[in-house]
Amino acid sequence: MRKMRLGDNRGIALLMTLAFITLAMSLAVETNRQSRAAIESTDAFQNRILAGQMAAAGIHGAMAILIQDRNDSETDHLKETWADSSQLADAMTALAFDNGRLEVHITDEMARIQVNALVNFPQSREFNPLQKQIIERLIDAIRSANGEQDDVSATDIVNAIKDWLDSGDDNAITGLNGAESDYYETLDPPYVSRNGPMIDVGELARVRGVTPALFEGSATTPGLESCMTVYGADQASGGNQTFTGRVNLNTVNQMVLSSVLPPEYQDFAEAIIRYRDEAEAEALDSKTWYKDIPGAAGLEINPDVISLATDVFRIQAIAVSGDIRCQVSAVVERIAATDGNGWTCRILAWETS
Repeated sequence: MRKMRLGDNRGIALLMTLAFITLAMSLAVETNRQSRAAIESTDAFQNRILAGQMAAAGIHGAMAILIQDRNDSETDHLKETWADSSQLADAMTALAFDNGRLEVHITDEMARIQVNALVNFPQSREFNPLQKQIIERLIDAIRSANGEQDDVSATDIVNAIKDWLDSGDDNAITGLNGAESDYYETLDPPYVSRNGPMIDVGELARVRGVTPALFEGSATTPGLESCMTVYGADQASGGNQTFTGRVNLNTVNQMVLSSVLPPEYQDFAEAIIRYRDEAEAEALDSKTWYKDIPGAAGLEINPDVISLATDVFRIQAIAVSGDIRCQVSAVVERIAATDGNGWTCRILAWETS
């Protein structure tokens, strides 16, 4: 039997020592990595919580501004603090954070056409003729601006929207290209129509005849998604909902305004928007301020489709803390306080991303 020499023992000991040192170093590196990951994870968690709280604070700060605005004025226009980005940023400085950044935007939800006003709720069986005309003109305007050509007419699409909204899924489709649930159930995947007021404007994308281009618009043309809303319900008798369909003349965009104007005056939409944006705020308190535009003295906008005020707003708050970004979008409604003193806001929708 071969005897192990002293040198062999020393070599093995050296190898074992090196192996131990290597293992110890690997453990130290892994421990350090895990410690750093834990610290980074803790920081990320804290930043995520902080960003969420900052965004929520932004929403509530914007609600306070809207309440103050209602106390100060009965009309709403784009020259007020809530609508002017620089004024709003100044007003939100009270919510400045040392270790984060907050950005808030407020838009008038009633600058959009109320899709649910197409049907006379709460009876929910018949067209609202005025809204039918307006939505048909809006669809035609968007498709024309996008260069979209289709065998399906605007009337066909409006008929399908009515069938989505009206109650009684009895296969009594409207016109030749309406659609009730029996049509949608043949699709892949199948689904059924609402047969009641839409609760999200995204439902429009599921209606027969509404293409992605019509719904989403383009880089230069707004689509139905940004021109229509499901909000603005009023209380009818028996606690049911009804929709007036009025849009705020002081905040409406050109695409929506051209759809609201009588056909012979649709070309005046650009001039009306330009006049509105350049006018003094006091001039916008009159419901017929548009008549001051050259050539518009004979223009009559049906008072049943316009207003000068709103109580429904969309608030977007974007908060950044460290590397974490949190965005909250909320739809709120100004309502009279239950104690009869002043105004408050209630939240109709809240989405975090």
